Amino acid sequence: MPRDLIGLTCGARTRAGTPCKLTAIYGSGRCKLHGGLSTGPTSAQGKARSASNGRAQKTKRTP
Repeated sequence: MPRDLIGLTCGARTRAGTPCKLTAIYGSGRCKLHGGLSTGPTSAQGKARSASNGRAQKTKRTP
């Protein structure tokens, strides 16, 4: 972890409007609670696997 990130707080705003006080910041500079959304698959294999999700065989569903 870079020395600049040791002891820093996250700084994101909570629902109450106060800054997040979590000091467990990852090497990327993001905290585990307010790290942001996933950017999705990056490899060709991961993109193909993601594209195939939801293309399951059509089955009869009961209401």
